[in-house]
Amino acid sequence: MSNSKTMTPEEIKFALDKAGLSMSGLARDLRVSPGVVCQVVNNKSISHRIRCHVARAIGRPVDEIWNIKKDPTRTGRPLGRGLYDHEQCQAAVV
Repeated sequence: MSNSKTMTPEEIKFALDKAGLSMSGLARDLRVSPGVVCQVVNNKSISHRIRCHVARAIGRPVDEIWNIKKDPTRTGRPLGRGLYDHEQCQAAVV
């Protein structure tokens, strides 16, 4: 891992490869296009569901992989939905 707290896209891809997984395989599991998974891994797009799936696949918490904004009101999402349910994301990691 790099010196920063989060992982680079290259480190995420390496971790997936080390786990015997590919972004195309994750895309099939999630029923999305490989391009969508690639955009999330490369930090071009945000998807809670895809981030959680990647985190479970490589056995790391989401906030160790991506820099999570602390203020969900800055994302344009309604407050009731929130961004990350850490218990739900971490349940499969532990």
